[in-house]
Amino acid sequence: MKKIIFIMLLFMFSIITYSQVEIRGLVKSSDENLPLPGVNVYLKGTPSTGTITNLDGKFTINVPEASIIVFKYIGYKTQELQLDANSSFVNVILEPSKELMEEVVVTGYTTVKKANLTGSVGAVDFKDLESIPSSNAANILQGRVSGVDISNFSTQPGIDDPQILIRGMGTLNSGAKPLIIVDGVESSFGQIPAGDIKSISVLKDAASASIYGVRAANGVIIVTTKTGKAGKTVVNFNTNIGIQQNLINTKLLGSVDFATVRNNWQIADGGSPWYTEEQIQTMQDGSDPDHFANTDWIDQAYNTALMQTYHISVSGGSDRATYMLSSEYFNQEGIMIGTSSKRFNLRSNVNVKISDKINVGVNLFGYRKRIDEPISAVSGTNNVGLNYELRRATLPTVPAYYSSGDYGFVDGAYELNGKMSKNILFSSSIGEHYSILNRQEGKIYLDYDIVKGLQFKTSFAFISNTIARSNFKPTYEKKDAEGNVISEKTINSLLNANTRNFKYQIENVLTYKISFNKHKLSFLLGQSAQAFREDYNQGYVENFPNNTIHVLGGGVTNPTVDGWAYENSLSSLFGRINYNFNDKYLFEANLRRDGSSRMPEVNRIGIFPSFSGGWVMSNESFLNDSKILSFLKIRGSWGQLGNQEIGEYAYSQSFSTGYNYIIDNSLAGGVAISELANPNLKWEKTTITDIGIDMNFFNNKMTIVADWFSKISTDVLIRLPIPLSMGVSLPPYQNIGEIQNSGWELAIGYQDNFGGLSFFANMNLSQIKNEINDIGGREDWIDPTYHTINQVGSPIGSYYGLVADGYFDEDDFDADGNLTPDNASQYGNLKPGDIKYMDISGPDGIPDGVISEDYDRQIIGNPFPKLNYGFTIGGAFKGFDLSMFFQGVNNVDRWQWYNNEPDGNYTEAILDYWSPTNTNAAYPSLGNSENNSKWSSFWIKDASYLRLKNLELGYTIPKTLTDKLRINKARFYFTGYNLLTFTKMTDYDPEIRPDDIRAGSYAQAKIFSFGLNLTF
Repeated sequence: MKKIIFIMLLFMFSIITYSQVEIRGLVKSSDENLPLPGVNVYLKGTPSTGTITNLDGKFTINVPEASIIVFKYIGYKTQELQLDANSSFVNVILEPSKELMEEVVVTGYTTVKKANLTGSVGAVDFKDLESIPSSNAANILQGRVSGVDISNFSTQPGIDDPQILIRGMGTLNSGAKPLIIVDGVESSFGQIPAGDIKSISVLKDAASASIYGVRAANGVIIVTTKTGKAGKTVVNFNTNIGIQQNLINTKLLGSVDFATVRNNWQIADGGSPWYTEEQIQTMQDGSDPDHFANTDWIDQAYNTALMQTYHISVSGGSDRATYMLSSEYFNQEGIMIGTSSKRFNLRSNVNVKISDKINVGVNLFGYRKRIDEPISAVSGTNNVGLNYELRRATLPTVPAYYSSGDYGFVDGAYELNGKMSKNILFSSSIGEHYSILNRQEGKIYLDYDIVKGLQFKTSFAFISNTIARSNFKPTYEKKDAEGNVISEKTINSLLNANTRNFKYQIENVLTYKISFNKHKLSFLLGQSAQAFREDYNQGYVENFPNNTIHVLGGGVTNPTVDGWAYENSLSSLFGRINYNFNDKYLFEANLRRDGSSRMPEVNRIGIFPSFSGGWVMSNESFLNDSKILSFLKIRGSWGQLGNQEIGEYAYSQSFSTGYNYIIDNSLAGGVAISELANPNLKWEKTTITDIGIDMNFFNNKMTIVADWFSKISTDVLIRLPIPLSMGVSLPPYQNIGEIQNSGWELAIGYQDNFGGLSFFANMNLSQIKNEINDIGGREDWIDPTYHTINQVGSPIGSYYGLVADGYFDEDDFDADGNLTPDNASQYGNLKPGDIKYMDISGPDGIPDGVISEDYDRQIIGNPFPKLNYGFTIGGAFKGFDLSMFFQGVNNVDRWQWYNNEPDGNYTEAILDYWSPTNTNAAYPSLGNSENNSKWSSFWIKDASYLRLKNLELGYTIPKTLTDKLRINKARFYFTGYNLLTFTKMTDYDPEIRPDDIRAGSYAQAKIFSFGLNLTF
């Protein structure tokens, strides 16, 4: 590889001469017969060198004799001109391009010309996105499709699974993920290499998605992978190596500031200081690091990590057979110590034309992935996980290691305050915890052209997964600086778990197309059946002779086994009718009939229709001569979708094992009801109405797509709370909810040439209002765990708490330190600087002078962004290309539960706490957590952000140089990912889960990567 790069660089700086001639010419447009300025004129194969036409459409270029000149201009068809021996002056006429309107979009079971779409479909071409460093292709979609909200709440290697919401959250307790279709099969695309993906279509309305029936209520994402083309073999190699860094580097207090704040907090609560002045001085001068260190635990836990991707594909074929073979190796070290993942992918897409009427094909895909992580969970949302402990349970006064080499756990004041620090280095290094995932996917299909226009397609597909997990927890001792054992674990243990699942799908589709006069009709009739089964088993045993044996047979005591299995199936019929009159008037109707094993027999069948229409106004006589408007279409749709994602057997009463009894001094197995069933469950249904307009201007240089939609989910399944006296932990599902998402979407694109510079800009915006219309006749439903409320007229999971009204000041207290009568009573031993809450109501519905969480809580925040947006700008000039992609959200809130309790460390921001000389402080006075740590609007922060998600700079070596090395294309590039974030939120990543109150999720990374793309 070094030799190749050296030769390529040598040619870049070499002077290559040719026998050349001067060619002059004039370029005009065929539609207006006017000169075209800014047309790219270059020798075929060397787009990075050449010239452009001037304001009069004229050009001059020196090229070898009898060569081919290319004329390229956005909005017009690219034209090639073969020079002869006598050429000196040429006239060139360029015709307007309708390429944009000829572009096809993949939808359900077929492809449709973009101009003929009547539904709302967002399409993303992955051609220019393969070089983005990401372990999950869903991240690449973020911010690129209007109406699609993608949030990456945790980026732990091998486990990252972004949340995808298409046009809002339409359900409460059942699954909200969209349906993912990969090459016609329900699957997932998180592990698909970006280099394998050709395009992605997002079906957002019912007209485009209803062909998938009960699985489509949350939208549909269709992934199409690359295939081979007839012609010579093409080899593409792409690699990038990236450096990852912690995106949000939370600044925790150093030991001196921590000890000062900790002492003042103790004093404010009437206690004794933890640290003496002498000990604080020791922290200051660093004279006793074993007992009073100054440890930055964030810096200890997070480090710079390497990410590597190597992807190669081989494609080609003949008129009879085409193929595409690809492989990728992906290796990601985690930015948090103790985490990493490796993955190896293989793909094969082969199509063979047996006869003029029959095509057969085989698509195969598989990967093997290993995930390594600490024995304790890394991420958590409810006060668990190492990331939570890192911020809430570490003390900077404790060293990472004592001078003896042992891990540090306590400081020199341990005997006084009894506080032990978590040591993330220790927690991340002991034991062994890994998962190995193996996945195989396959599809065999046959296409048969029965007669002209009539085609039959049949396919069989399968997906097989195995997951093996092992978690060995060793014995250990925790010591102080003198080597004394202060805590220990004397019994080690091993848990091995295995998951196996298998899914198959059979589909048969018949299509018929006919055209006569100005009429075009197409019909589709299909059948689909699929089944799924998953089996899980685990073994557990304790007391191994040492910490090096990690097999179940090495344990001695408490062996236990467990396991379960479940299965489901779905059988469907579906059909579609399309009508097109003169490419002006468009109509489409879809109908799907589904029967799912997840529903009781009485309600097992669901019928899901949709209707849509479009009017291509630009093809009318009164518009088709417009010099500005290239295309104009108005469309509308209505339809219904279903949601079956409620798990298994919710309609059938089940019994749980493990409720054992002692009978005659012997253990007898027992079962009990732990979850109530509802035998009358029925489908959740989502009804979507959509009105849209598509417009192109200036020979399709500018495009605008706008949509308004209303999405109403009815019969939403909810588990309403039940009294504890019922004796079960889970109430039954009930079809009693109604949720509405409504809003608008706008996408604008522009591309053009400016004096040899090709330029493009794209922007998309979407505003979605989420609202609960009904929850079974109740006004609200409170979740006490995350302090959220589902209330009629408000968004799902709205934040719920007291309303903060500034701080108490000294005038709010009398001479004895008691609150004056004009203040409502609150919590704890109140003092100046404590948070003051608004007295909103009382038992009689009016303020009662007492702050109470029963009467004074209000909705104080919205977990869903009201505005999502993304925009890209870029261009290319003489072989160089540059693009910048920004993504953001607006008007969204998150809990920021920091600096309000006496546990662990604090962020540097707490130094701005209230005091008589700092009354306009960011934080309340220290102490009185009973009052100041109440769930209130004080701890709700604006999580709006704008992020430079991706910046890419590339250089394509001129073809005159690469031809010498028998390389078709060579491009070097730099990519920066998550480079800049603009937000009001400090110390937190604003892109966190709504219920991640303490930033317990795995941190996102900032990535700097360098790559090389070679095509042979």
